[in-house]
Amino acid sequence: MSILSSLLCIVAGAGIYAALPRPTMPSGAVKPISRPSIPVLDAIGFGFGVVFFPLAFIGMSIWSGAAALLALMCLLPACLSMVFFTVAVRQDTSWVRFFGNGFEFTQFGLRVRVPYEDVKTIEIKLWQASGWVAWFQSTIGSAGPRKAVLLNGAESTKTLVFKRNDSATFTISSELIPDLQRVLISIDRAGMELPDGISDLQRKKIRRKRERMYGGAPEDEPVIEEKQVARIAALIEHARRGGS
Repeated sequence: MSILSSLLCIVAGAGIYAALPRPTMPSGAVKPISRPSIPVLDAIGFGFGVVFFPLAFIGMSIWSGAAALLALMCLLPACLSMVFFTVAVRQDTSWVRFFGNGFEFTQFGLRVRVPYEDVKTIEIKLWQASGWVAWFQSTIGSAGPRKAVLLNGAESTKTLVFKRNDSATFTISSELIPDLQRVLISIDRAGMELPDGISDLQRKKIRRKRERMYGGAPEDEPVIEEKQVARIAALIEHARRGGS
């Protein structure tokens, strides 16, 4: 591979990158906090690729012996560009959006809609890590095909962990959610048990606000219905006595 063909490959790669469609995040969605930012991650990836890929290919084509072996070893740092590009894509195509009856988790552009009725348990957990470990967990995100993670990048974060009936888990930093109280009200309204990490005082506040927003609690409806049936029966009995 000549120097000219290497430059042409670099120009073609930059053109493809510029022409890639950018994902449109829906309104109300929450994205992970990227440290460093997505353009910086892309720039680091291009830096590794531009420097080490040409050295590897050109060196292996024109050198021999130990020099060719050194050129071959340049492929190792060159492959780091793929890691940074993957991290940038993940950060740019991952978010979570909450609705009144559930949430939608998007990761690498793949979306899954999770209604609260399909959620088995909701827990509040303290997620702690240090330094590069915290960065790695917040940027890589997924811990497996059935575990989606959306963290804020801090060394310590309080997370909401939703576990679905099929054991799939969705972990979200509570600090990323702009209106956490509304999410908890929606969970309570759906008949789900609020997480254990919420105090009794907070539970009462959430339920009072839910009743102000949506009316009485769902569990009160059978009692109201029973009262209405008893009132109708009393009216029928009163009319029967009056007719007799």
